[in-house]
Amino acid sequence: NRATQAMRQPGSSFKPIVYSAALDNGYTPASVIMDGPITIQSGNTTWTPKNYDGTVAGPATLRSGIEKSRNLMTVRLANDMGMKLVVEYAERFGVYDHLAPYLPMALGSGETTVMRMVSAYSIM
Repeated sequence: NRATQAMRQPGSSFKPIVYSAALDNGYTPASVIMDGPITIQSGNTTWTPKNYDGTVAGPATLRSGIEKSRNLMTVRLANDMGMKLVVEYAERFGVYDHLAPYLPMALGSGETTVMRMVSAYSIM
């Protein structure tokens, strides 16, 4: 059964998990996050995420970030909150049993099943 067994990257469908963590921890839909270039250094590795369309919007509200699925805002938000909090929410919602606390995971780069994502959405 592909819904329960096939592992896939959830991609942008994971972003509401990040935003749920933010809303439960002091952010509001009107909170402003920078939608601009960001480079993450981790050991010898450098990661420079981009928005899907390659544009940046500058300061924008959380509401706008989730509505427009802005990668840069989501990464910055996860970085500001700390990936440990995002991991806690992902595990609490049942998306993952053990998620590594790496920022690319905030954009849904880990693998999970469709059933787990559907279950998480039903909780939100």
